[in-house]
Amino acid sequence: MFYIGHPFSYQSIMIKNFILLSLLLIVTYGSMAQEVFPYLDNRDYFKSFHEGRSTQLDHLKPIDVKFSEHIIAFIDNKSDLIIFDGVKTEKLSGLANDYKIGLNLVAWNTGPVVYVWDDGFKQILTHFGRGYAVSDSLVVFEDIRDNAVRVYYNGQIHDLYYSVSDIYLPQHIGSNTVAFQGNGNVNYAFISGEIVEIGVFNEYIHYAPGGNLIAFNDPFNQSFAVVFKDEVVDVEPTMVQSYKTGYDMIVYLDRNNNLKGYIDGELVTLSSYASSYEVFRDMVVWIENGVLYTFNKGRRYEIANYVPEEYKIREGIVAFRNLNGGVSVFHNNEVEIVSNLTGAPFEVNGNTVKVTVHRGNYIFFKNGYSYQH
Repeated sequence: MFYIGHPFSYQSIMIKNFILLSLLLIVTYGSMAQEVFPYLDNRDYFKSFHEGRSTQLDHLKPIDVKFSEHIIAFIDNKSDLIIFDGVKTEKLSGLANDYKIGLNLVAWNTGPVVYVWDDGFKQILTHFGRGYAVSDSLVVFEDIRDNAVRVYYNGQIHDLYYSVSDIYLPQHIGSNTVAFQGNGNVNYAFISGEIVEIGVFNEYIHYAPGGNLIAFNDPFNQSFAVVFKDEVVDVEPTMVQSYKTGYDMIVYLDRNNNLKGYIDGELVTLSSYASSYEVFRDMVVWIENGVLYTFNKGRRYEIANYVPEEYKIREGIVAFRNLNGGVSVFHNNEVEIVSNLTGAPFEVNGNTVKVTVHRGNYIFFKNGYSYQH
């Protein structure tokens, strides 16, 4: 005899098997939705690279291409809008006036109708659209029927504000955040599905929206503040010189020229002599006394003992022009040479570096391995 809910009952075993199967499907899909990197081969075939192999997307050169780590959207030679998610291609529209992409989503319009494709699902956002903008996981758009500005996030549409006068798209849009001014000149923050009131200011505020947070100099309290999902917190008692944000990360130059960061939940001093700095998602790099540095998992690393004439930061890596004119990359907390070709153009997408050897021939570098295509 067994009872429903007993750990060894038939029903509980079936439930466990179903959960395991669901997790397996999720993991399988996640492993299939890998990073992509578009390129044209020496015959102008349009392809995507992923860890040693290539997938042909079209046999003709596309009219236009946009891509993130996970998707490639392009207008093909027939003017169709096509999406490639790392596994398969799908036609989204035969007539797109414009299109924009995020990490796993694409938004486009056909006249006033604005659509979104999000991780395999397609829907209409509005039949009365005008302007729209796309970030990693948001589509912010104007709906002129209701004279409203709305945001699509995580499968849902949220109202930002309505107006009796003309509407406008917010200028400060981050990965999953938006800073905007509503009625009565009240400033608000949209953060991963929640709206937080910031306050009323009589002057322009420069917001730095990132992932899960928004940073700004507060002219009312004369402080440097950060908006989180449920609160506004003063990080510094005085306003700072400059500030940039990433994923759950803020980096700023304080009044005393100290480069500081709110990283992994802690306030750290990165440098006292930084002349410049850049932030991308979970990466921060800066130049100090002619040396290029980064900070990763609580440690400071020297990337190059000189200032590269060109460098690009992306998901956990920094690719840069080395002293020999080739391309090197900082990855897994070490520096490795990708190519010794002098002056060869290079791009970075996700944690992959692409070096153009010559027309239609490339070196792809990822996780310590090089692939020739």
